[in-house]
Amino acid sequence: MQDSTINAVMILLDSGKYVEAKALWLINLDLRAGCKKHFTNSDYIDIRGYVKDHLPNFLDLTYAKYDYERDRRSPNPEDQVYRMTVSKFEALGEVRALGPRGNPQLILVDVDARINGFPALIITDDYGREFKLQFLLLGMITADSNHMVLYTSLNEGWWLYDDMKNPLFRAIEMEDIQPQDYVVYLAAYVNVSTKNGKQD
Repeated sequence: MQDSTINAVMILLDSGKYVEAKALWLINLDLRAGCKKHFTNSDYIDIRGYVKDHLPNFLDLTYAKYDYERDRRSPNPEDQVYRMTVSKFEALGEVRALGPRGNPQLILVDVDARINGFPALIITDDYGREFKLQFLLLGMITADSNHMVLYTSLNEGWWLYDDMKNPLFRAIEMEDIQPQDYVVYLAAYVNVSTKNGKQD
């Protein structure tokens, strides 16, 4: 499954055209919303927002979705993807399963500060497939701002990016982070079962 806009954004990023990639991303959000929110007749482009404001750009790649507010009261137990895989993430927030319907490769969870602390590093579905946490988008909330920070798995370690400390990109293990200093907004899990030799 492929989304032409996401593909175009990735091509622009690979070519180092970051401003163009950002513009295409925001234009697509406006088109999906059916209104001009980011691009108006002024010279100012409003890129502020929350994680959930950007999730509509993944709609065409989403095979299964679990809405935290609506679906936890009435999930569809007939849906095999929900029952066997997506339901394992439902306590964290709104879930989107991306990739082939029977074998999702990426799980995005709009946590939106619904949990205290950090989510599990590995979640296993009913098929025994392991989904490994790849990154978190965290909010550093102070009286003056709500600053977004990236915490990502890279080269067998965990790295924190842009937490307003030096160096800008630094290695830090999860147990060394004070969870009360951050709010989890988005968690991304990747299906690592194939790498580990597990198949459907």
